[in-house]
Amino acid sequence: MKNRIKLLLLTICIVNVFSCTKIEPSKDDLPPFITDTIPDTDDGTCIDTIPDPDPNPDPDPDVTPPPPSPERVRAIVVGEGQFGYGTGSLTSLSTKSSVTQDIFRRINGRPLGDVPQSIAEIGNYYYIPVNNSQKVEVIDSKTFKSIETIRLEGDVIPMYAVHLGGDSIAVSDQSVQNSLMIIDINHGKSRKQVRRYIDIGIQSFQMILVGNKLFVGGSKFSVFDLDNLTAEGRRDVLNRNNKSFSTCSFSKVTIDKNGNLWVVTPNNASCIDVITEKTIKEVYIPGINSWTSSIDICPKGETVYVNSGTKIYAVNIDNPIAPQEPIIIHGNNDDRWTSYHMSVSNENTIFLIRVLYGSLTRGRVFEYNTEGSIANYYIDSDGREQPYFKGGIFPHFIHYTK
Repeated sequence: MKNRIKLLLLTICIVNVFSCTKIEPSKDDLPPFITDTIPDTDDGTCIDTIPDPDPNPDPDPDVTPPPPSPERVRAIVVGEGQFGYGTGSLTSLSTKSSVTQDIFRRINGRPLGDVPQSIAEIGNYYYIPVNNSQKVEVIDSKTFKSIETIRLEGDVIPMYAVHLGGDSIAVSDQSVQNSLMIIDINHGKSRKQVRRYIDIGIQSFQMILVGNKLFVGGSKFSVFDLDNLTAEGRRDVLNRNNKSFSTCSFSKVTIDKNGNLWVVTPNNASCIDVITEKTIKEVYIPGINSWTSSIDICPKGETVYVNSGTKIYAVNIDNPIAPQEPIIIHGNNDDRWTSYHMSVSNENTIFLIRVLYGSLTRGRVFEYNTEGSIANYYIDSDGREQPYFKGGIFPHFIHYTK
């Protein structure tokens, strides 16, 4: 992720030097801590000035918490922000389709951090791994107020969190240190925040706990028993050829109505038996990208959806054959607006995030129904109806509230 974003920013700078004409942005729609000379336009082709990084910016005196609202938060979009500049953010979507940008900074008077990766709702709190800040931010799930900042040691890149039961969570690590971090969540008590760093020998990403087994996506899809969370306790999940395999980097590990797991690999949507820890079905999906492809499942656990390139495919778990046609086509291969995340809401609609490469403009979040048409329209800051709402810079994860 770090190398990818560095390469992206280098490309932006080169394009800026040779071919950029200043475009005036809409000031009321700028991402947090980005100067007025950085456009948030539909084409987003120019970045005129990148601000100096400030690790401890002063709170904005003009930013006040939003007033109390009877609307319930439906979803939270996590924006990575500009790598190295601490412009990560949270965008909330209410049940009445109102959107609040940068809600963490509005409530707490400080930035969330550098490259927040995901958000996990556990009990009354949200846990937000912030990968380039090497921390886990803990906030109240009702008020968004900061409860605690858990600092991590070493050159770790925290990615995703999962509840292990009781007072422990596991946090995955993308770094070469290959750590699985076990964190104590007894907030407000004096204790060692990080109980253990386990060298598991793989880069780890999204996880799921099924009974006493922790399945971990990553450079090798792996499984642990909870009573043996050690490097020696790691086992490879096997494909149909009885070989280990990787999962697409940022994609979910999800579970269907039959209790089987589904993941997306560099070639297939794969179904895994949690008892035997082996792949029982492989469904070919064309155009999978190991960085941007993702998988999710409908609330009833009957249909798996896979985002691949500019298309979204549906797979019926009871008849898992390779789909012939996508249910959704978004953009085209020449379109700079590229899919960056897909997931399925509690209402069985499909949310798709698209970002504009070569720009720091806000990402767009579309909501489709399962027949492939737009499910909701939103009013932008200029009063125009749009088939999307805007998240932060490089939004890359959506959490649907319980």
